[in-house]
Amino acid sequence: MKNVILSIIIILLFPITLFAQGAGNLRGTIIDSENGEAVFGATIVVRSEKKFAKTDFDGKYDLSLPPGSYEVEYQMYGYAPQKRTINIIAGKTQSMNVTFGAQTLETVEVKDRAINNTEASMLALQRKSATVSDGISQEAIKKSPDSSAGDVVRRVTGITLIGGKYVFVRGLGERYSNTLLNDSIIPSTEPDKRVVPLDIFPAGLIKNIRVIKTFQPEDIGEFSGGLVKIETQEYPDQFQMSLSLGVGRNMNTTGKEFKTFNGGDFLGRANPDMQMPKIISGLPNEVVYEPGNRFGGLPATLTNITPVFFNGQWTPKTETGSYDKNFSFSIGNTFKITESGQRLGVLVGITRSEEYRFREEKSRRYNPSNPVNSQVKETTQLNKVQEQDADIYNKETNFGSNVNLAYEFTKGQSIHFKNLYTINSDTNVRQSSGVNYIDNFQFLADTNTFTSRSLLNSTFGGDHAIQLGTMARPHKLDWNLSFSEATRDEPNLTQQVWRRSDPPSSPTQAYLRLGNNPDGSRFFSVSKDQVKQINVKYEIPFEQWNGLKSSLKVGGLAMDRYKDFRFREFGVKYNSAIGNNIADYWPAPGELTYNASEFLVTRDNPSGKKTFSERQIEPNAYDAMQKLQASFAQFDLPLMPKLRFVGGVRFEDSYQKVKTFRLRDSSSIANLDYGCGDTNNEDVRVALVNSNICRQDNNGVGEIRTKDRLPSANFVYEVHKDMNLRLGYTQTITRPDLRELSPFGFTPYFGADRIFGNPNLNRTYIHNYDLRWEYYLTQLDYIGVGVFYKQMSDPIEMIGRPVAGSISAQFTYTNAQQAYIRGIEFDYRKEFLDRFRFETNFFFIKSRVDVLPWSTYALAKMGLLDSNNRAFTYDPTNLSRALQGQSDFVYNLKFDWFITQKKNQTIGVYYNYFGNRIYAVGANGTPDAIERGVGLTDIVYSYKHDERLDLKAAAKNIMDTRFKVYQRSELTGQDELFLSYRMGVTFTVAATYKFN
Repeated sequence: MKNVILSIIIILLFPITLFAQGAGNLRGTIIDSENGEAVFGATIVVRSEKKFAKTDFDGKYDLSLPPGSYEVEYQMYGYAPQKRTINIIAGKTQSMNVTFGAQTLETVEVKDRAINNTEASMLALQRKSATVSDGISQEAIKKSPDSSAGDVVRRVTGITLIGGKYVFVRGLGERYSNTLLNDSIIPSTEPDKRVVPLDIFPAGLIKNIRVIKTFQPEDIGEFSGGLVKIETQEYPDQFQMSLSLGVGRNMNTTGKEFKTFNGGDFLGRANPDMQMPKIISGLPNEVVYEPGNRFGGLPATLTNITPVFFNGQWTPKTETGSYDKNFSFSIGNTFKITESGQRLGVLVGITRSEEYRFREEKSRRYNPSNPVNSQVKETTQLNKVQEQDADIYNKETNFGSNVNLAYEFTKGQSIHFKNLYTINSDTNVRQSSGVNYIDNFQFLADTNTFTSRSLLNSTFGGDHAIQLGTMARPHKLDWNLSFSEATRDEPNLTQQVWRRSDPPSSPTQAYLRLGNNPDGSRFFSVSKDQVKQINVKYEIPFEQWNGLKSSLKVGGLAMDRYKDFRFREFGVKYNSAIGNNIADYWPAPGELTYNASEFLVTRDNPSGKKTFSERQIEPNAYDAMQKLQASFAQFDLPLMPKLRFVGGVRFEDSYQKVKTFRLRDSSSIANLDYGCGDTNNEDVRVALVNSNICRQDNNGVGEIRTKDRLPSANFVYEVHKDMNLRLGYTQTITRPDLRELSPFGFTPYFGADRIFGNPNLNRTYIHNYDLRWEYYLTQLDYIGVGVFYKQMSDPIEMIGRPVAGSISAQFTYTNAQQAYIRGIEFDYRKEFLDRFRFETNFFFIKSRVDVLPWSTYALAKMGLLDSNNRAFTYDPTNLSRALQGQSDFVYNLKFDWFITQKKNQTIGVYYNYFGNRIYAVGANGTPDAIERGVGLTDIVYSYKHDERLDLKAAAKNIMDTRFKVYQRSELTGQDELFLSYRMGVTFTVAATYKFN
């Protein structure tokens, strides 16, 4: 592979010799003013030179001419011909864009192949779109301080970002959005999330991001909040090579003490010594790696020598916090093979970045008590069950590469091959101190975690014009085959825990090893998610009754998805009293306490001082699959000259199945392959459980088969040429994620919350209503106001489960009764006095979800429901509340000051604010944990020295905002701390140089 990429780069470095050095070029784009789409097959004629060219699918044309002045004719059946006078200069490229059907024609300089990588072109695309949509262009991305798609997309109207990576569109959680990469469905690298984390996409590889907010039949039907479409950079029209270098300093981290360990390599992949030893992984899944007894097992002498094969590092190394670093390089070219139109386009790009972050994190957890009545919330008070103060050190490595090829073998017939491979890894050290108020001890806990997430996407497709008549508009055939694989590897997660009494017997009382799980434990987990897809769309143009241009688009999609997850845990058992050895006391490192010699069998210790074994008590694996077949029919039909209808229907047939089990039971007859039959009927399910036909967890099997018809009707009324009024009604769905159907739970560190799946989930059905007014003041200035309303049946929500005697809260997923969400959006962009540009967008949202019927909840609380009834196992604090993660108010502001008249120097201020939102749903009587609304402020200085050199300096999070989550104690009226941390101020500088 390295040799192939090197060969491509060498080829690209050769100068183009296919054109005479004395000639010049005429290039441009032709679009249709009625719908904003590119015009394919238009003819460009220079009669004096007896030369002509035709436009491709992008409306692009390219014509080589000798120096001189020419009259150029633009012709296309159905449009009035146009003429231009062009001056060609030797060795130069003259750009001329033409709009067919417009009264006033414009000339716009085009510097890249794509017509949608600038702010003006993205706004034009939004204006002519059939749906309510917003986006951000490559041009805007370059101006911003953002380093990943996650940072970029939070600038879009109606978007909030959770954890820097998970998109909430219009207040709906990440599960109500979906992500397409180059029009292909891609899997998630996160085992506990159905949405793709956007921080895995480096900003340097992105061409643009569009967020589609209303459904049209040609798009997948599984979204309600938004469909995030990410498009990677394509090949340029001419030779292009650029190099970017950047460095950053985080004031919390750089130059200060930083703790880390050797987890991954240069690209972010796990080091070989972090992986599970072959002595274990080479055995069949059914073999539990534990010492034998009368019921079976392995020889104790074998298991006890196994620790010598593991990575022996327990204690992180201490070093000086490094500077952030980033690098990107891209090279591309288009080779014109023949004058008849054959050409080959190539683009190769790589990017890599490192970020070092330290933060101090405070967290608290509570149990409720109520001296009056548990049903009277106003008298509820919070009793602390645990507290932790943690120092967290994280090194993030992000690597991305893309190789894109396109070949146009004749006008209107082209194929492309797009490839993206990206790796995102975290090397995380968490050192915490706290108190367990249930068992009354103070603790110290160290957790070392390395996580590597990779995504591979390859898409092979084609665009074809099918000319059925000499004078008719051509039919269009678009198709693609894609393969995607997301992998998440978390090897050798190590934990150590020490304890002493609370309060301590003396100020000098030592911390002693906890002596049981999770102290001395090692965790290994890996998930792999594959998606194979074929997608076909065929567009048939026609003219409606008034002769207006219309089209019918039909097509289909077939997708196969397979996901598997494996998790293995290894622990230590002490064979003698803890405290007899100096290695049992803090700060003795794990390298001493869990040294391989501690497990060896000797004459004095026939069982060894410690016993090494695997824990397989709970399910630790699942296999999942989904098959989806879809077909659609969609009309783009002007009902009258100013009123356009785009709509139709999509049919989706989906089958999902998840099987959760213990690896030791892989071949056991007890590992059943069926669930509880009619799980929609709770009485039937309870009867099956009581009859021992099914277990409470549905035998670990989640299975859903749905067939859905999804109508869509979008109307666009052109009030006048610069103003649109949009109205839409659509129906969409959201299916449970494969992981959400698995009754598997895991805690990533001591005292963390546990989240379990639910195999009895159903899909959510959503009715969407949209109204939006848009006014396009100029190519760059815009104002828009929209309202929307959504009604959801069976929304999937996370709620609490009853738990006692543990400092870790437990949550699971369930289908709530119903939910409603309504909101208002506003977007404004305007340039003033040719020196200032102001952009702002904000939205107000109100939502309500009815979790459980009050009658069902009351019966469960009174013990009148069967203990196997699902409602009996739920314990939500609030039966009605706002959607989790939804802010009532979100605000974005961008202010640019052009320092020079040439606008080559700019100072920009970026501000993003989100209002209060539910961070964690309340359970067992504790109130919801509320994340307090905060604003983030960034300042960017950019300087364009010339056409080749760009410089950028940025200050991120200049106010060093504190993120704070709290729970309210109703009895005292006090806000009790749930979580708090700061990320620090970051300063960056970067330079980009173009060699072409």
